[in-house]
Amino acid sequence: MTQTEPESPDTRGVAGTTDGADDADWTGATVRGRDGEKLGTLVEVLPSAGGTRGRWGVVRSMLGRRRVVPLDGAADDGTGDLSVPTDRDSVRTAPLLDDAATADAEATGALHRHYTGRGVLADARELQHARYGGSKLGSAFFGWLVAVGLTVLLGVLAGAVTEAVGADRDRTDALVTVAVLIVGYYTGGYVAGRLARFDGARNGFLSWVVGLLATLALAVFGMFVGAQYDVLSRIQLPTLPAAFGQVTIANLVLLAVAITGTLVAAVLGGKAGEGFHRRVDRAAAKAI
Repeated sequence: MTQTEPESPDTRGVAGTTDGADDADWTGATVRGRDGEKLGTLVEVLPSAGGTRGRWGVVRSMLGRRRVVPLDGAADDGTGDLSVPTDRDSVRTAPLLDDAATADAEATGALHRHYTGRGVLADARELQHARYGGSKLGSAFFGWLVAVGLTVLLGVLAGAVTEAVGADRDRTDALVTVAVLIVGYYTGGYVAGRLARFDGARNGFLSWVVGLLATLALAVFGMFVGAQYDVLSRIQLPTLPAAFGQVTIANLVLLAVAITGTLVAAVLGGKAGEGFHRRVDRAAAKAI
């Protein structure tokens, strides 16, 4: 007497664990990557030719681009969307099929090699991030040093140019200072993100925090030990008005712009610094 094995409740609606008819039920579903990022809409499930590997579906992005994604191992993510074991970068760089009506052995072989290689790299990057990611105080400190050095250099050059052209210093000093600080902290954030490799925006922000704390510490130190040890007063830069008699709405706005601008610049710089390593990762993925 033979027993009929009950159907597993986890296999219903899971691409790759059911037959082609069940896969077709996912047509029209929103497809998300392994990190939950939206990839597009599943518009077609490709019929498999003899000798092909796995199941494949065509996903259309918001811009109308059609890419092929693996359906083996895909599952309902609990919200009615289809989750596939890949990411956006892998989908964007996946080889295109010449004929979307079929998935022959040669085409799916190329797709299989692509997604397998990208999956290995993604797993390796996750392991590296878990071990070496997060906030790096050393990277943030060196980023701040670069920000200070470039601020001093650009400040001196800007002051020399202002004097050479005979510009009105009362009108230009504050604007030049804001511009110099933004450029300096963007560069410092870039260095922090580049050194840290992971979490560039966070480490760019941390370099800004280090700069803020260092500035406050040096200011307090100069107040207590005397003007001869006031390091900040020895740096010849165009400065924002600081005397109480000079405090106006316009000056407060400039101060707010300087604080906000340097913060945003440091975060964007950190993200750009991390982007270098992502480009290296993509170059490695193309070689697979």
